[in-house]
Amino acid sequence: MSSTEVHRQLAEVQSMMATGQVLQAELSCLKLLERESSCIPALVVVAQCSTDREDHVRAAEYWGKAFLASDGDEGLLFRQCLALANSGDFDSASGKLLAYWGTTQRLAPDSWLLLGHIEQRRGQQLKALKAWFRAIDQAQRQGRWLNEQSTEPELLPMVLSAMDELQHGKRQWLLDQLSDLRREYGSDGLKRVDRALTNYLGESQDGPQDFRQRPKFLYIPGLPDSPYHDPYLQPWAEQLAAAFPDIQEEAIALLNKEGVFESFLTFGPGADRSAYVGGEGDKPSWDAFFFYRRGRRFDANHLRCPKTSALLDSIELCRIKSQAPEVCFSVLAPGSHIKPHYGVTNSRLVLHLPLLVPQDCALNVIDAGAHAWKEGQLMMFDDTFQHEAWNRSNSTRIILLMDCWNPHLTNLEKSAITRLVESISDFESEY
Repeated sequence: MSSTEVHRQLAEVQSMMATGQVLQAELSCLKLLERESSCIPALVVVAQCSTDREDHVRAAEYWGKAFLASDGDEGLLFRQCLALANSGDFDSASGKLLAYWGTTQRLAPDSWLLLGHIEQRRGQQLKALKAWFRAIDQAQRQGRWLNEQSTEPELLPMVLSAMDELQHGKRQWLLDQLSDLRREYGSDGLKRVDRALTNYLGESQDGPQDFRQRPKFLYIPGLPDSPYHDPYLQPWAEQLAAAFPDIQEEAIALLNKEGVFESFLTFGPGADRSAYVGGEGDKPSWDAFFFYRRGRRFDANHLRCPKTSALLDSIELCRIKSQAPEVCFSVLAPGSHIKPHYGVTNSRLVLHLPLLVPQDCALNVIDAGAHAWKEGQLMMFDDTFQHEAWNRSNSTRIILLMDCWNPHLTNLEKSAITRLVESISDFESEY
């Protein structure tokens, strides 16, 4: 059949639909499909007519044919899986959405929303919660589902239901992760962590009392809110300071080696690097030689610096899966400026051991004063206060930078925070 004839018949179908001749339009599409089995507009008409009369099995069949003919139109897949769910075939609906996600590594908010409701019907409550989180997070980043006005009317009941289920279900799931600690040690020792959780969930406004403090992720109420802290509150601080000559020697030995340093910051495509690092130097940069990053151990770097590695192995590090520790030789090139920014949580502090410090180098906590590093002298600060750093000299600055537990936390709180953060990370990053 020529394309002209196909277009003519489709135009007749549209005219029939517009005048209420729905059955005649469907029959015309079925005849057209006998000769043009991959004609998407005709498949869609049959699928929609089947949907309208609640023949969900037949609707799923034709939505599926339209999806295959379209070479992957996710909107058609959504309609197929909605029909499958309406027919009671939740396993097939879930499987098709997850197969598409596994192949393309993308799924629209509408599809995540539907998947959540399907998983709930399958009795997979945790999977449902995770799917709804992705749906709502993605949609709101796009400016959708922020309120009734920004939510499509046909999706509004599903969105409202998902938001309600997510609010209560995620809270209970996170509390369950701490239940054995609560049974063994009681609730009194977990009060600050419980307050942090209600803050994270948006159920309370128990935030920082100091307007300068703005953690991007998790705030633990009740901890001292000073921007700078005494590094010798860490029980291993003297041990670290005593290792200064060995650590300095290993760091300086790397400076003239090619390919051992990498950018401290990671950037996605099109990111504006100048928003993070600038300065008057020829090549402003902030580089690092990582021993740990987001909890991952860089074994080759440990082998290159055995004395530093041995020291790190001998002290308590903040260990949170996919999050911490973060330990590196931090290198700031001449004429470089790390621009003001905030850290993620006051449950961890940042400790510096300055190794090579030319003049006119400093860390500055905004509205709290600058700290000029001195080689071998430890310093520790709370990076949830806005801070910046600069090297205004003509030489390289290098420090050992590491995150560490806030020393004002109890061991029980450290265990609870580790579980809580790992659980949140798993919830938001895994499915």
